[in-house]
Amino acid sequence: MPGSTSVPAVVLETGQAWMASLDSGDYSGTWEKAAASMHSCISQADFGKEMQSIREPLGRVKSRDIKSPRQMTNPPGLPERNYCFISYHTTFENKPNVAETLMLELEPDGIWRIAGYSCPDA
Repeated sequence: MPGSTSVPAVVLETGQAWMASLDSGDYSGTWEKAAASMHSCISQADFGKEMQSIREPLGRVKSRDIKSPRQMTNPPGLPERNYCFISYHTTFENKPNVAETLMLELEPDGIWRIAGYSCPDA
């Protein structure tokens, strides 16, 4: 389970595009772009409801900075795959200093997709 702070550029680009979709309120489209593992954990409708309840009170994004991207192979509790975790420091119009984290998974087709999103400060 070695971790590295070096992640492929495509991972950062994928994360940025997914977050932009999330920020725009396109929860349905955001779910569709996620990994199969996310689809198996939460329905599209439930994802939309959960994101709406988490994100809308925060308001629009004013700024977002990457804190610490890292790549891991076979982390405990997850299927054996390559994963990248991107931590963000985000300022929303209604709440500053919010931590957000994306988990990306390298799927069998060779494409990195979002497998998890967390915003514990919301």
